[in-house]
Amino acid sequence: MSGKSNFIVLAHVQLRGARRDEQARCEQELAAHHYLPTAQVAGDRGWQIAEYEGRWVAVILWCAAAKRLKAREEWVGWDDRTRAERLKLVVQQARFCVLHEQPNLASRVLGESVRHLPEWWQQIHGYTPLLAETFVDPERFEGTCYRAAGWSEAGATSGHRRAGRDYYQAGAGLKSLWLKPLRPETSALLRGPEASLPAECRAALPLATMGLLPVKLKQAESLHAAFAQVPDPRAGNRQHRLATVLTIVALAILMGRQRPADFLRLAQQLNARQREVLGYYRPPGKKARVAPGRDIFYSLLSRVDPTALAVVLNEWLQTQHGQLPAALALDGKAVTDRLAQVVSLVAQETGATVAVAPVLTVDKEHEVPAARTLLGQTELNGALVSLDAGHANHETARTIVEAGGEYLIQLKGNASAVEAAAAHAVQGQAPLFSPTTATMAAPNTVT
Repeated sequence: MSGKSNFIVLAHVQLRGARRDEQARCEQELAAHHYLPTAQVAGDRGWQIAEYEGRWVAVILWCAAAKRLKAREEWVGWDDRTRAERLKLVVQQARFCVLHEQPNLASRVLGESVRHLPEWWQQIHGYTPLLAETFVDPERFEGTCYRAAGWSEAGATSGHRRAGRDYYQAGAGLKSLWLKPLRPETSALLRGPEASLPAECRAALPLATMGLLPVKLKQAESLHAAFAQVPDPRAGNRQHRLATVLTIVALAILMGRQRPADFLRLAQQLNARQREVLGYYRPPGKKARVAPGRDIFYSLLSRVDPTALAVVLNEWLQTQHGQLPAALALDGKAVTDRLAQVVSLVAQETGATVAVAPVLTVDKEHEVPAARTLLGQTELNGALVSLDAGHANHETARTIVEAGGEYLIQLKGNASAVEAAAAHAVQGQAPLFSPTTATMAAPNTVT
């Protein structure tokens, strides 16, 4: 198409969701104009239409995300269980079909598409996605329009394609994976604790994810063996082992779970092999092993020696250093109902937990001395320790320096004198991190 009458004012291109009676036409346009005329999709789906003065200029098909993508998993940083629970928060652009040839139209449509996507997906499916993904054939395209629209190339696929709802077969050829976060904090929300997920995203979470642990089964077995060293405060008449209960709690906390109800749900979801490895109780004459009940978590967590528990967990963390998924950070995880809280020291480069310390209540005033004790017991030579404003006090700063480290502590009104002195010291100085403005040339071709 050419000529002045066919010129599109890009700023006037609008995106909307296709009505049910328009979906057949979307499929027809795809078949007529796209090099891949059909699409096998699964899960929740929907068509978007890009219009200019009532004329269709592009159609886009969205569907459920790929089940596993190594490059995506590395970008998010989640473990297998978290991925299984939150995969619906990733949506895939299965087809992007431009119906009008004009420079920069494709990138304009892509930009409007992802701006329209979260609210539209909420309206038609009841939850808001956090990440968009798509694939580009590197033998045909360079992904110029995606890059111009703010997408990032994450890596290559393994060359498998969907051949059914849950079946993939080899032979599709390598594709490059492109990702577009729908919020600035997307990766942290996808891998972080469930409590941090926005309310509009939680409807996507499944009721249960059976048999998936945040660590390998061998690691869970070694954690169970480590917890067997913690003294059991109960009398001799007991069915469920303390090590079993503590392992379930630790695994749940590593996954961001905080309530006894969450511990119970995890305990009930484990399969027969996992139950055997973690020492579940098996009643006489029965084959099935029984999960601990809710009351056991309450009674044991309130009576177990928190210091002994922390010592064992820290030793186990040291033995697993570099082998745990980076997302397993205990920082800020508290067990609700005031049963317990854990303060952790986390490596910023990897997100891996280095050490933990128990807090007997969830009050901030108890967290500060616990964190100080943990810092004093840890080798900090050459380390820069960053802390929030709740830890802004001379004693904590002194502890870090005496342990060989340096500190970066946020200042607020709770340390008003220090905050005022710091503000005066930097008055008129250039910012530590000066803003920069990057420019990118607009593409001259549509890919």
